[in-house]
Amino acid sequence: MSQITTFHPDYSSYAWNVYDLGRISYGKALELQKKYRRAVKEGGDHVLLLLEHDPVITLGRRTEPEHLLKSEKELNSDGIELFEVDRGGSATYHGPGQLVGYVICKSSRVGGIHELVSRVLRAVANTISSFGIDCHVDEDNPGIWSTGEVPRKLAAVGMSNTHGYTMHGFAINVDLPLTGFAAIVPCGLTLPVSTMAIESGRRIAVDEVKTKVIEELNKVLQLPVEGL
Repeated sequence: MSQITTFHPDYSSYAWNVYDLGRISYGKALELQKKYRRAVKEGGDHVLLLLEHDPVITLGRRTEPEHLLKSEKELNSDGIELFEVDRGGSATYHGPGQLVGYVICKSSRVGGIHELVSRVLRAVANTISSFGIDCHVDEDNPGIWSTGEVPRKLAAVGMSNTHGYTMHGFAINVDLPLTGFAAIVPCGLTLPVSTMAIESGRRIAVDEVKTKVIEELNKVLQLPVEGL
Protein backbone atom coordinates (compact mmCIF):
# COMPACT_ATOMS: atom_id res chain seq x y z
CA MET A 1 0.00 0.00 0.00
CA SER A 2 1.36 3.42 -0.90
CA GLN A 3 0.09 6.94 -0.27
CA ILE A 4 -0.37 8.77 -3.56
CA THR A 5 -1.38 12.30 -2.59
CA THR A 6 -3.34 14.47 -0.18
CA PHE A 7 -6.23 16.84 -0.92
CA HIS A 8 -6.33 19.69 1.59
CA PRO A 9 -9.35 22.00 1.20
CA ASP A 10 -8.53 25.56 2.28
CA TYR A 11 -11.91 26.01 3.95
CA SER A 12 -11.54 23.15 6.45
CA SER A 13 -9.12 21.64 8.95
CA TYR A 14 -9.38 18.13 7.49
CA ALA A 15 -7.62 16.58 4.51
CA TRP A 16 -8.15 13.64 2.13
CA ASN A 17 -5.32 11.10 2.09
CA VAL A 18 -5.26 8.94 -1.06
CA TYR A 19 -3.81 5.42 -0.91
CA ASP A 20 -3.11 2.93 -3.72
CA LEU A 21 -3.70 -0.63 -2.47
CA GLY A 22 -2.89 -2.32 -5.80
CA ARG A 23 -4.65 -5.67 -6.23
CA ILE A 24 -6.14 -6.94 -2.97
CA SER A 25 -8.74 -9.41 -1.71
CA TYR A 26 -12.12 -8.04 -0.72
CA GLY A 27 -11.78 -9.23 2.88
CA LYS A 28 -8.47 -7.42 3.41
CA ALA A 29 -9.80 -4.22 1.84
CA LEU A 30 -12.92 -4.38 4.01
CA GLU A 31 -10.80 -4.57 7.17
CA LEU A 32 -8.77 -1.56 6.00
CA GLN A 33 -11.96 0.40 5.40
CA LYS A 34 -13.13 -0.35 8.94
CA LYS A 35 -9.74 0.65 10.32
CA TYR A 36 -9.77 4.00 8.52
CA ARG A 37 -13.40 4.68 9.45
CA ARG A 38 -12.48 4.25 13.12
CA ALA A 39 -9.61 6.69 12.60
CA VAL A 40 -11.93 9.24 10.95
CA LYS A 41 -14.37 8.94 13.87
CA GLU A 42 -11.49 9.78 16.19
CA GLY A 43 -10.76 12.96 14.24
CA GLY A 44 -8.38 11.64 11.60
CA ASP A 45 -8.20 12.82 8.00
CA HIS A 46 -10.60 11.49 5.39
CA VAL A 47 -9.39 8.65 3.18
CA LEU A 48 -9.74 7.55 -0.45
CA LEU A 49 -8.59 3.99 -1.19
CA LEU A 50 -7.95 3.06 -4.84
CA LEU A 51 -7.51 -0.60 -5.80
CA GLU A 52 -8.36 -3.61 -7.94
CA HIS A 53 -10.05 -6.63 -6.36
CA ASP A 54 -9.50 -10.32 -6.77
CA PRO A 55 -12.74 -11.73 -8.30
CA VAL A 56 -15.62 -11.20 -5.87
CA ILE A 57 -19.39 -10.65 -5.84
CA THR A 58 -20.79 -8.38 -3.15
CA LEU A 59 -24.43 -8.23 -2.12
CA GLY A 60 -25.72 -4.84 -0.96
CA ARG A 61 -28.76 -4.10 1.19
CA ARG A 62 -31.19 -4.11 -1.77
CA THR A 63 -30.17 -7.54 -3.07
CA GLU A 64 -33.07 -9.92 -3.74
CA PRO A 65 -32.52 -13.70 -3.88
CA GLU A 66 -33.14 -13.73 -7.64
CA HIS A 67 -30.27 -11.25 -8.23
CA LEU A 68 -27.71 -14.01 -7.51
CA LEU A 69 -27.75 -16.59 -10.31
CA LYS A 70 -25.21 -19.07 -8.90
CA SER A 71 -24.72 -20.68 -5.49
CA GLU A 72 -21.77 -19.72 -3.30
CA LYS A 73 -20.29 -23.17 -3.96
CA GLU A 74 -20.52 -22.65 -7.73
CA LEU A 75 -18.96 -19.20 -7.42
CA ASN A 76 -16.10 -20.50 -5.31
CA SER A 77 -15.42 -23.21 -7.89
CA ASP A 78 -15.14 -20.40 -10.47
CA GLY A 79 -12.61 -18.61 -8.24
CA ILE A 80 -15.10 -15.92 -7.14
CA GLU A 81 -15.65 -14.99 -3.47
CA LEU A 82 -19.03 -13.88 -2.10
CA PHE A 83 -19.65 -11.21 0.55
CA GLU A 84 -22.78 -9.62 2.03
CA VAL A 85 -22.05 -5.96 2.80
CA ASP A 86 -23.80 -2.96 4.33
CA ARG A 87 -23.59 -0.61 1.33
CA GLY A 88 -26.56 0.58 -0.71
CA GLY A 89 -27.53 -1.11 -3.94
CA SER A 90 -27.82 -4.75 -4.95
CA ALA A 91 -25.36 -7.31 -6.32
CA THR A 92 -22.22 -6.33 -8.17
CA TYR A 93 -19.01 -7.95 -9.40
CA HIS A 94 -15.44 -6.77 -8.85
CA GLY A 95 -12.34 -8.12 -10.56
CA PRO A 96 -8.96 -7.21 -12.05
CA GLY A 97 -9.28 -4.53 -14.71
CA GLN A 98 -11.89 -2.62 -12.71
CA LEU A 99 -10.89 0.46 -10.68
CA VAL A 100 -12.52 0.53 -7.26
CA GLY A 101 -12.51 3.58 -4.98
CA TYR A 102 -13.55 3.55 -1.32
CA VAL A 103 -14.54 6.89 0.18
CA ILE A 104 -14.19 7.07 3.98
CA CYS A 105 -15.26 10.34 5.54
CA LYS A 106 -17.62 12.26 7.81
CA SER A 107 -20.41 12.84 5.31
CA SER A 108 -21.59 16.13 6.84
CA ARG A 109 -18.28 17.67 5.73
CA VAL A 110 -19.50 17.44 2.13
CA GLY A 111 -23.16 18.29 2.69
CA GLY A 112 -24.46 14.83 3.65
CA ILE A 113 -24.51 11.41 2.03
CA HIS A 114 -26.75 12.35 -0.92
CA GLU A 115 -24.55 15.30 -1.81
CA LEU A 116 -21.45 13.13 -1.47
CA VAL A 117 -22.87 10.44 -3.79
CA SER A 118 -23.80 13.13 -6.34
CA ARG A 119 -20.29 14.56 -6.27
CA VAL A 120 -18.68 11.14 -6.67
CA LEU A 121 -21.01 10.32 -9.58
CA ARG A 122 -20.05 13.62 -11.24
CA ALA A 123 -16.32 12.94 -10.80
CA VAL A 124 -16.60 9.41 -12.21
CA ALA A 125 -18.68 10.62 -15.19
CA ASN A 126 -16.13 13.34 -15.94
CA THR A 127 -13.35 10.76 -15.72
CA ILE A 128 -15.03 8.43 -18.22
CA SER A 129 -15.94 11.31 -20.56
CA SER A 130 -12.31 12.45 -20.63
CA PHE A 131 -11.50 9.25 -22.56
CA GLY A 132 -13.88 10.27 -25.37
CA ILE A 133 -16.77 8.09 -24.15
CA ASP A 134 -20.30 9.53 -24.22
CA CYS A 135 -21.93 8.78 -20.88
CA HIS A 136 -24.42 10.13 -18.38
CA VAL A 137 -25.29 9.94 -14.69
CA ASP A 138 -28.43 8.12 -13.60
CA GLU A 139 -29.10 9.06 -9.97
CA ASP A 140 -32.25 6.88 -9.78
CA ASN A 141 -30.05 3.84 -10.47
CA PRO A 142 -26.78 5.31 -9.17
CA GLY A 143 -24.15 4.77 -11.76
CA ILE A 144 -22.69 5.94 -15.05
CA TRP A 145 -24.22 4.68 -18.29
CA SER A 146 -23.20 4.85 -21.92
CA THR A 147 -25.30 7.17 -24.06
CA GLY A 148 -27.25 5.34 -26.75
CA GLU A 149 -30.46 3.54 -27.60
CA VAL A 150 -29.60 0.76 -25.12
CA PRO A 151 -27.59 2.20 -22.19
CA ARG A 152 -24.78 0.04 -20.84
CA LYS A 153 -23.48 0.41 -17.30
CA LEU A 154 -19.87 1.58 -17.06
CA ALA A 155 -19.58 2.39 -13.36
CA ALA A 156 -21.50 1.80 -10.14
CA VAL A 157 -21.71 3.75 -6.89
CA GLY A 158 -22.84 2.26 -3.58
CA MET A 159 -21.99 3.62 -0.14
CA SER A 160 -22.89 3.14 3.51
CA ASN A 161 -23.30 6.03 5.97
CA THR A 162 -23.28 4.59 9.49
CA HIS A 163 -23.78 7.28 12.16
CA GLY A 164 -22.60 9.85 9.61
CA TYR A 165 -19.37 8.06 8.60
CA THR A 166 -19.03 6.46 5.17
CA MET A 167 -17.54 3.34 3.66
CA HIS A 168 -17.59 1.70 0.21
CA GLY A 169 -17.72 3.89 -2.91
CA PHE A 170 -17.46 3.38 -6.67
CA ALA A 171 -16.31 0.86 -9.28
CA ILE A 172 -15.34 1.76 -12.86
CA ASN A 173 -15.27 -0.97 -15.50
CA VAL A 174 -12.03 -0.06 -17.23
CA ASP A 175 -10.91 -3.14 -19.16
CA LEU A 176 -12.02 -6.47 -17.68
CA PRO A 177 -13.76 -9.64 -18.87
CA LEU A 178 -17.50 -9.37 -18.26
CA THR A 179 -17.98 -13.07 -17.50
CA GLY A 180 -18.16 -12.40 -13.75
CA PHE A 181 -21.31 -10.32 -14.25
CA ALA A 182 -23.06 -13.37 -15.73
CA ALA A 183 -23.48 -14.77 -12.21
CA ILE A 184 -25.68 -11.85 -11.08
CA VAL A 185 -28.36 -9.42 -12.15
CA PRO A 186 -26.02 -6.40 -11.84
CA CYS A 187 -27.43 -3.88 -9.35
CA GLY A 188 -30.81 -5.59 -9.77
CA LEU A 189 -31.14 -4.28 -13.34
CA THR A 190 -31.44 -6.24 -16.56
CA LEU A 191 -29.65 -3.68 -18.75
CA PRO A 192 -26.23 -4.72 -20.08
CA VAL A 193 -22.83 -3.94 -18.59
CA SER A 194 -19.88 -2.61 -20.58
CA THR A 195 -16.33 -1.33 -20.12
CA MET A 196 -14.45 1.80 -21.05
CA ALA A 197 -12.26 -0.31 -23.37
CA ILE A 198 -15.29 -1.67 -25.25
CA GLU A 199 -16.93 1.74 -25.58
CA SER A 200 -13.74 3.47 -26.73
CA GLY A 201 -12.55 0.66 -28.99
CA ARG A 202 -9.07 0.59 -27.46
CA ARG A 203 -7.21 -0.87 -24.50
CA ILE A 204 -7.21 1.39 -21.43
CA ALA A 205 -4.95 0.87 -18.42
CA VAL A 206 -6.35 1.12 -14.91
CA ASP A 207 -3.47 3.45 -13.98
CA GLU A 208 -4.58 5.92 -16.68
CA VAL A 209 -8.05 6.06 -15.17
CA LYS A 210 -6.68 6.22 -11.63
CA THR A 211 -4.72 9.38 -12.42
CA LYS A 212 -7.76 11.08 -13.93
CA VAL A 213 -10.23 10.07 -11.21
CA ILE A 214 -7.90 11.49 -8.54
CA GLU A 215 -7.89 14.78 -10.44
CA GLU A 216 -11.70 14.83 -10.74
CA LEU A 217 -12.35 13.78 -7.13
CA ASN A 218 -9.91 16.44 -5.97
CA LYS A 219 -12.16 19.02 -7.61
CA VAL A 220 -15.50 17.85 -6.23
CA LEU A 221 -14.43 16.84 -2.74
CA GLN A 222 -12.88 20.24 -2.11
CA LEU A 223 -16.07 22.16 -2.89
CA PRO A 224 -16.93 24.23 0.20
CA VAL A 225 -20.20 23.64 2.02
CA GLU A 226 -21.86 26.67 3.64
CA GLY A 227 -21.85 26.66 7.42
CA LEU A 228 -19.07 24.12 7.93
